[in-house]
Amino acid sequence: MHASTPFPTWHRPYLALFEQVLWSHAQAIAEAYPENQRERYRAAALTLRIPYWDWAIHPAMPDATTQPYIQVNTPFGVQDIQNPLYQYIFQANATGNGFPPSNPLANMPTTVRWWKATTQSSDQGAATAALEANAATILSLTYQLFTMTTNYTEFSCSSPGGRFVTANNVESIHNSIHNSIGGYGHMQFPEVSGFDPTFWLHHANVDRLFAMWQAVYPESYMIPTVNTYGSYYELPGTVDSGTSALAPFHSNQDGNRLWTSDEVRELKTFGYSYPEVPDWSMTPEQLKRNVQTYVNSLYNPNLNTTRVWAARDLQKKSVNLAQSFGTVTLDMAQGLRVNSLKEQYSITVVVDRFPTESSFVIDFFMGSAPEDISSWATAPNLVATYAQFGPANVTALHPDGYPSGQISGEISITHTLAAGVARGIIPNLMPKHVIPILHDGLNWRARSPWGTEVPLEELSGLSISVSSRTEVSSDARDGFPSYGPVVWQGSVVRGKPCGAVRPYGFNH
Repeated sequence: MHASTPFPTWHRPYLALFEQVLWSHAQAIAEAYPENQRERYRAAALTLRIPYWDWAIHPAMPDATTQPYIQVNTPFGVQDIQNPLYQYIFQANATGNGFPPSNPLANMPTTVRWWKATTQSSDQGAATAALEANAATILSLTYQLFTMTTNYTEFSCSSPGGRFVTANNVESIHNSIHNSIGGYGHMQFPEVSGFDPTFWLHHANVDRLFAMWQAVYPESYMIPTVNTYGSYYELPGTVDSGTSALAPFHSNQDGNRLWTSDEVRELKTFGYSYPEVPDWSMTPEQLKRNVQTYVNSLYNPNLNTTRVWAARDLQKKSVNLAQSFGTVTLDMAQGLRVNSLKEQYSITVVVDRFPTESSFVIDFFMGSAPEDISSWATAPNLVATYAQFGPANVTALHPDGYPSGQISGEISITHTLAAGVARGIIPNLMPKHVIPILHDGLNWRARSPWGTEVPLEELSGLSISVSSRTEVSSDARDGFPSYGPVVWQGSVVRGKPCGAVRPYGFNH
């Protein structure tokens, strides 16, 4: 259910079903421990839930997922075992697994992340490097998920040719994490990504953000929306609503009823919650204020270190745009409090849902892209990456032709510009200083999951636009900022490949 309104609600029973199976195994394992340990493990098994990984403030692969072997106290004593969070070992060959033969990862014996053909192994370090390269923009997008919107669902508008443009803020962030973890591996492709153990840590966090969003906006939920692309269960053009079935997840043991979005609205339906959402002990208003306080402390902490960063980096002043605006770490973005700055800048990407045979990404740079395509994902002058989360072979998925329609994603670039201010390159973030710099320095290139360049003109329906908006911060611990209207900065993209004064189909 990607690029559709039920994206977050569909994944909720998906997570719950996986957790149910995991929990059942845990109960059986607990009973196998020696009698003097059994009660301890019974108690632990009863409270077992899927852990979440907050990649917005921890942009590195969790240690638990990067070690091939771990030491565990098993019912038969302490043993070294293969780490089940490191990789999944497939139980059969491509045919036995039911993978499409066209999938480039079909014959891998295990899941891989950033596969390197030269070494015939995963590069776990590359996954962390890719996460860190996009950390600053993910931090801003996560904060803006709560502060810049009043509805988690998609917005839709018409574009040239009558196509539909859809966007979902939380899904756009989700796509970027998939791409950063997978690289040239399983997490890059929706048809096989669920086999990578990090899929569950990642999606538990997506569900957590959705639950937090629900607490902040309790009156907003599922607006009936056309599912432009359909799914294995729905035909294109189906209207998704709160009562639509979330197939194939059944809500009863007989298997004759399917969950709906309305039925999974409350976390207590499945017997879990998150630290920020103690919904059993607070009124809705208390819960809202509690979550907003957490959102500010996690994703816009008041570190008061802007001057330290400015003094430290002034010596980096350079006429080279790539050096002057590059290498903005999460630590620096937090120190500069990029989510509280008076001017906020973003890139909006609109493109056909299926413009190529496979998924792709667009890397945005300040200055020229490096010559070596394999270095784009972690280049020092990388501003951010837009990720299209699509199948390995679209034709195999849609043999009768691709459904028409477009999707949209947004990338925050305020962190890059704030670094320029801290380094003395520009005096402030006023458009009169920023727009000429972006016009001269902002560039973009596209690449495939296999590390080859994709010509931009081959990405049908692609438009790239830059916008700004003012922000008025709140002094309250549980207060959110307010924002001015979007101002499209057309001169930034004028004359550049697929540049558009404003995105196709946007009238605001």
